Amino acid sequence: MRIGDLHITNPVWLAPMAGVTDRPVRMLCRQLGAGMAISEMVHADQALWHTRKSSHRLDHTNEPGPISMQIAGYDPKMLANAARAHVDHGADIIDINLGCPAKKVLKKAAGSALMRDEALVADIFRAVVAAVQVPVTVKMRTGWDAANRNGPVIAQMAESLGLQAVTMHGRTRCDMYKGNAEYDTIKRTRDALSIPLIANGDITSTAIARRVLRDTGADAVMIGRGT
Repeated sequence: MRIGDLHITNPVWLAPMAGVTDRPVRMLCRQLGAGMAISEMVHADQALWHTRKSSHRLDHTNEPGPISMQIAGYDPKMLANAARAHVDHGADIIDINLGCPAKKVLKKAAGSALMRDEALVADIFRAVVAAVQVPVTVKMRTGWDAANRNGPVIAQMAESLGLQAVTMHGRTRCDMYKGNAEYDTIKRTRDALSIPLIANGDITSTAIARRVLRDTGADAVMIGRGT
């Protein structure tokens, strides 16, 4: 798989999980063969980067590349500035968070809350792509709720605005982590894109990973809670 000019050789990836996938965990998973290990989510407001927690999340010392930094926020200009700062810190990829379902993130109109405002998402995509020379990707859910599964539409928007890959967790925000992942929605999204698509959700064994890759046509699987 290629993301921009980067060649990713292994289709098994570690998902970004705040408070879980810190640098030691990412390095361990890379040593065990993960093709990518995405950073923990970092808020785009750089005024918050001086805390002890943020300083750890920004640390990629001795970490094998490519380095993918995930940013969260709602303001296009702030996200663009954060993307530039992450590239200055060594990021090879900037990943935009449209998937986090946590209430404290939603209160700031970030994460999966953004999927309710496609116009704002488009502005964010444009701003971040214009701000950096490295590939920009996005991790999202299938939509806000069962009546609003607009993930495939936003994924197509991402491609049209210059993003280089899409990761989709097969649940809506209102599903949280309940029920089963919607691999059919992931397949519809894969069929609508020409850029790489990474499937996420309920991948807890080699057999399931193989089945998801086969049934969805995804280019890679991303493992979160299963790790």
